Amino acid sequence: MPADQVNTPTYNRDLATATKLLVDIGASGLYNVSGEEVLGRYDFARAACVVLNELRPAVPLDAGLLTSVTTSNAGQAAKRPLDSGLKLDKLNATLADAGVAHLWKPRSVQEALKDWLANPRGKPLGQ
Repeated sequence: MPADQVNTPTYNRDLATATKLLVDIGASGLYNVSGEEVLGRYDFARAACVVLNELRPAVPLDAGLLTSVTTSNAGQAAKRPLDSGLKLDKLNATLADAGVAHLWKPRSVQEALKDWLANPRGKPLGQ
């Protein structure tokens, strides 16, 4: 797993909620929607192992099997940017100006994974 490729993981359910809010307030244009945590791909994989092991201890994942590499040594077919994290300033300002900022906060990787395992088929939008 490349340790030097960092991004802001995005939980699809948080993305859906933010998108619905933007539509409801009549926003237009391009918005970044993502989580707030900046994580390398290696750190993301380790976090997933930790959470999954907490919630499903009968089938443990061995995070020791993950290998940290640099992008230059990863052997990826396509070039990848080292920093592809998203800035949420425009989204946060738009939601605040519309008075709905309190209705959206992206979950951490751990919170998102726990929610996904607890609700594998999801919930109706807005719950």
